[in-house]
Amino acid sequence: MARGRRLQQTPTQHGSIALAYDLFAFDLFAAPRDRYDFLDWVSRTFRDADGGSGGDASRTTAPLRAWHLDMSQSFPGRRDPHALDEDDPNAQRMATYRFTQGILQASFHWEASGQALYRARRAAQVQGVGLFEASGNDGAVWMMSPRGRFEVVHRSDDARRA
Repeated sequence: MARGRRLQQTPTQHGSIALAYDLFAFDLFAAPRDRYDFLDWVSRTFRDADGGSGGDASRTTAPLRAWHLDMSQSFPGRRDPHALDEDDPNAQRMATYRFTQGILQASFHWEASGQALYRARRAAQVQGVGLFEASGNDGAVWMMSPRGRFEVVHRSDDARRA
């Protein structure tokens, strides 16, 4: 098991259970900087969007579409016409993407979590978006810091330290 990551089970289209690793890329200008406000914002955004399909990339901002395009080079979406067959040995590299105006959720197969996080962090820096490692033990959120660096600005254990 990957160290520092929580397991989340999600049903596959065939009804079986797959372990999912979830990341959220988000618009830096829309996201609250406070930990609790941030988590509430993510929750409300997807709760309000659950009525829609969530599969339309045009629903989100240009930087998030660019992040998605970068990620889909290595992790094609399951709805992508070029997606791999579920029986293909490389199928674990497929992802599920959900789009809202200011946040994009990306769910990966557990076995690809390390590669997905590495690629997602690099893409977030290049595209100028934030990143939330929802499946990580510490729930790290990366943003541009006041010092102008892309770094963790808060995590779940910050509340315990305060």
